[in-house]
Amino acid sequence: MQETKKCTGEVLSLAMDLGKSMVKCGAEMNRVEETIIRVCYAYGMKRVEVFSIISMMTVTAFDDEGTDYTQSRRIYAYSNNLGRLEQLNALSRKICSELPDVSAARDELEKINSEEKRFRLSACIGNCIAAASFTVFFGGCWRDALASVPIAVMIYLMNAFIKAKGINRLFFTALCSALSGFFALLFVRIGFADNADMIMIGDIMLIIPGLMLINSIREMLCGDVMSGLMRLIESLIVALSIACGFAVPILLLKGV
Repeated sequence: MQETKKCTGEVLSLAMDLGKSMVKCGAEMNRVEETIIRVCYAYGMKRVEVFSIISMMTVTAFDDEGTDYTQSRRIYAYSNNLGRLEQLNALSRKICSELPDVSAARDELEKINSEEKRFRLSACIGNCIAAASFTVFFGGCWRDALASVPIAVMIYLMNAFIKAKGINRLFFTALCSALSGFFALLFVRIGFADNADMIMIGDIMLIIPGLMLINSIREMLCGDVMSGLMRLIESLIVALSIACGFAVPILLLKGV
């Protein structure tokens, strides 16, 4: 009996840690809840009740004898890491189909979570192309597009090496926006570019919380109203921090 209780607790702990990792990567709540339920059912649990929002998860699972096991997880920070989310989804499918030993599955989970965010040239180039393209799309000239490239590199490096340290998201977003606005105005002042506003618009697309906003609407449409509202409010606050960040250099340098 004691061994069964230990095994059930380990399975529930694995499922919750997997779900928590998915939330921290930006997964929708319905996907997280479904993953936890599938993993628990795969290991023989008879009934699973899940309640999750973006900052908290609580799960109660019942075994063959009707004994219930409850665990909770507090989530303090999350971001959008679709590459890691894909790995976690693959692991959840592997767990459900192959039923590996719980300790082996946990080792794989810890291996995925321990991968540090590192510099990737392809991602950096993608940032540069996106910023330059949006700059031209919104009316900037080729000089403005070129000026947006070093700012895009700066944003990528800040995301890769500063944001990963766990800095407050709102402060980081405001700082990133302020530095982007400062360099955009500087490039125009020294004659390297023509339109600071076009450069700002091109680079702001790299930090605007578009995915978070879309996920919030999707969750509300799927019935997760509380989680969706929380994401919506946070995305609006992040957008406000972006606006405040860009306003600082404009006010200090009096525009161009």
